[in-house]
Amino acid sequence: AKAGQAEWAALPCKTKARLLLNAADICRKRNDELAEYEAIDTGRPIAETNCVDIVCAVEALEFMASICATTANVGQHITMNGSQPGTSFGYTRREPLGVTAGIGAWNYPLQSAIWKSAPSLACGNSMVFKPADNTPLMALKLAEIF
Repeated sequence: AKAGQAEWAALPCKTKARLLLNAADICRKRNDELAEYEAIDTGRPIAETNCVDIVCAVEALEFMASICATTANVGQHITMNGSQPGTSFGYTRREPLGVTAGIGAWNYPLQSAIWKSAPSLACGNSMVFKPADNTPLMALKLAEIF
């Protein structure tokens, strides 16, 4: 993850967004297959995983792709409320942190993985993800997709 992070962070925002959208498109096309794995992993009904889990994951990928450009090394100077002008301020910096880590949940393995990985990737970080011990299938499938 560390070896690839600098190269990933250096990609233009449009490229990162395009790759996240590509992952969303693959998930959408493989909805039935992924829903079946999610049902096997979690024991939840296929009717639920088919119309909720994959759809939510796709929407999260699309959302993070849409805000990818807003996270690109943009800082903001903020005057703090209640302070006299020029005496107190905040400053945000938006730049990649490096390698991030995520730990998955057993009950919504795909959504958990996407909700952690998509923001990290959109911001130029790489990620190490550890799925829940009893629901590893979706993390393997997501690795194929990414």
